[in-house]
Amino acid sequence: MTILYILLAIIAYYIYRIYRQKENENNAIYNEKLDAEYEQKRKEKFKDYPHIFEKIDDSWIEVFAHQGNIDGKDYLLKSMFYLMIGESTKIDYSEGSTKYDSLWDITKELLEHLEKFHEGSFIEHEIALATYWQLAATRMGELIKERPNTGSLSSGAHTAEIEGEELEKSPFTDIEKIASWFPRKVNHSAHEITFFNKNGSFPRESNGSALIDEKISVLGL
Repeated sequence: MTILYILLAIIAYYIYRIYRQKENENNAIYNEKLDAEYEQKRKEKFKDYPHIFEKIDDSWIEVFAHQGNIDGKDYLLKSMFYLMIGESTKIDYSEGSTKYDSLWDITKELLEHLEKFHEGSFIEHEIALATYWQLAATRMGELIKERPNTGSLSSGAHTAEIEGEELEKSPFTDIEKIASWFPRKVNHSAHEITFFNKNGSFPRESNGSALIDEKISVLGL
């Protein structure tokens, strides 16, 4: 009888293993199906933004896409400006303040460059830059708070001097890769736009863009 019990236990054990394996396989198939359905819904949701899809977090695309069409008006440039100025006013005059403000000029230059020489809708271009400014402004806010408060503003907001070298790191330098997200048009020159100086320093000097300045003036900025 003991041998019989052992044999029955072994049989039960293997039946259980087979059952669990089958269950795991079914769960895996079900999960794969759910994943496939989810990815298909994502692609459908962001089908109008093919060049920035999976390059920018879905949440930022959704937020900024909405700002790109409020009652038929595009407020993304205004959002970018306020993101920039919100931290710029808290930086005391320093190499960091000069470089941070220069990022606005290269932003305008890049927007015009993308519109003229790269594929993708203007809304896609603006969402890419708005996301850049969201991340850059957030990081600048962190840098300011990490330093002693100089108390330069009567409002009592935390202000500080920022070293120029801090602007030569990500996320500030990430603006350099945005053009690569959008295929070049046939009228594009052989060389891609860059915002680094020949000696490797960042950002280079820029004259901004009269075209983008005109669009900004329409927004009352």
